[in-house]
Amino acid sequence: MAAQSQESVALITRAPHHRFAPESAPARGPRWPWLKDGLYPGEPEACRRGMRPFLRAMLYFALLVVVFKVYRIEERAFQGRAFQTLIHVAFAALPLHYLAPYRYKRGVFVAASFVGLCLVQGLWPALAIATIACVIIACCRAPAPWIVRVAFLAGIASALAYARIKGEILPEAAWAILASMFLFRVLIYLYELKHVRTREPLSHAVSYFFLLPNFAFVHFPVVDYRVMERGYFAQNIETLHARGLELVTRGTIHLLLYRLVYHELLLAPSQVHSPTELLGYIACNYLLYLQVSGQFHIACGMLHLFGWKLPDTHHHYLLADGFTDYWRRINIYWKDFMVRLVWNPVMFALKRQPRFLAFALGASAVFGTTWFLHAYQSFWLRGSWGFTAPDAIFWGVLGVLVLIGVERDARRPAQARSRSGWTWRGSIFKTARVAGTFGVISLLWSLWSSPSVSDWIDLLGRGLLGW
Repeated sequence: MAAQSQESVALITRAPHHRFAPESAPARGPRWPWLKDGLYPGEPEACRRGMRPFLRAMLYFALLVVVFKVYRIEERAFQGRAFQTLIHVAFAALPLHYLAPYRYKRGVFVAASFVGLCLVQGLWPALAIATIACVIIACCRAPAPWIVRVAFLAGIASALAYARIKGEILPEAAWAILASMFLFRVLIYLYELKHVRTREPLSHAVSYFFLLPNFAFVHFPVVDYRVMERGYFAQNIETLHARGLELVTRGTIHLLLYRLVYHELLLAPSQVHSPTELLGYIACNYLLYLQVSGQFHIACGMLHLFGWKLPDTHHHYLLADGFTDYWRRINIYWKDFMVRLVWNPVMFALKRQPRFLAFALGASAVFGTTWFLHAYQSFWLRGSWGFTAPDAIFWGVLGVLVLIGVERDARRPAQARSRSGWTWRGSIFKTARVAGTFGVISLLWSLWSSPSVSDWIDLLGRGLLGW
């Protein structure tokens, strides 16, 4: 009787639209004939498969493939039709990856990556790249002291640099792919091996370096090894598919906007003869970065499709309201790479020094390293070093501006930094800061893309004074 009274009270206190709802949803039948509720035995919940969500994702992906084909996305970029080829490989491999048991999914992804590499480069260059990759990975994982492994890798890099100069072993385009695979990510992998306590599985290393979209984009985001491993099936696969397709769509929009700017709006430097034309050239020249951000979004989105949850590569960088904010928003993976391998060690070593001195030396180390690594990357991608005066001035000035912003933020009280609320005055000042940041960065970018400082001064003279 008491139990019946409790049930009556519970029924009355429930919301009206819940009173006659069933206590539990009826059990659904298996969504795949050979699986029990979409999972193989022992698989994590994130792998749960569903027919309808997967078909929706494949249909959306197919529409994107049609857009890539109709608008010839990246057809004139590096390797010509490499992007189109790899997109078709990803489209064909995605159902196999989705249906494969969890323990085989990495293998399916690596196999698809190697097939894509063969289709882009040809069989023999692909085998040569894979052989060199195996040697580098084996050297990283060798049972030897960490410093010895670093020395061996330095020797391998020197030998490969000599072969790069002589034009041996690999074709020109294959060198760029090999460099984009290992130039920066091997530093992150070595850093992880130095600090990890347990031995990392070999399959994780292979899937980290053999990333399918990497073979179409030589300018590839510096994906962090630990972030990538922590994000592997960190969410339900349906959520990852939706997020990946969103990123690919966003990247496609960036690439289409890049094409519009490049073909319709951008003037050649020799065509600049007035202040209006100069302002248009400076702004449009900076907007050419949309190609890089578009490629990064597509690459990150493709990795989402194969189960990796990764953070954004860019975050509305055109809306930065300061130079520190700009550094945080643009190429976030590179910023995190520099913070982890350069900024944090320098700041830890200088923790007993005055704050401004530590900040100054840390910023100098970060932007000096960035300048050197970009020049080093130019050697592997183009065969020539990128140590130029515009390059040095660009990174030097940007480093000083970021340092000033970091010091200013450190001096501001925490309450002022966290203060929120919309006001007309605050909106006007923020708009002015965004416009000022965009203008200064665009001006620096025009210097960075100029062949020499004298050419840049000549451009400004013709635009401002009609020289």
